[in-house]
Amino acid sequence: MAKKKTVKIDTKNVDLNLEKDGTNIKIDLDTKNVDIHLLKDDLNKEFKYDSKNIDIDIKKTDSGIDVKVETSGALWKIIAKRIVKFVLNKFKR
Repeated sequence: MAKKKTVKIDTKNVDLNLEKDGTNIKIDLDTKNVDIHLLKDDLNKEFKYDSKNIDIDIKKTDSGIDVKVETSGALWKIIAKRIVKFVLNKFKR
């Protein structure tokens, strides 16, 4: 049986919570400007990126992949596409 590992960092500017149990991973990163949530378990994979200019929600389940992107400009749209492409490559593994 795999051990459960937990790391918590709580500072003035950054809050990080990392939990790993075997192949299951949960990461929550909260900063002043950006919030990132990553969840990977046996059945589902989920990624959320929330910032002032970009909001990305990606969910992979047995039925398929759901991607939602909201941006506030053309340059941010290009950056969001790069982030989505990177995350989807990791989810396909």
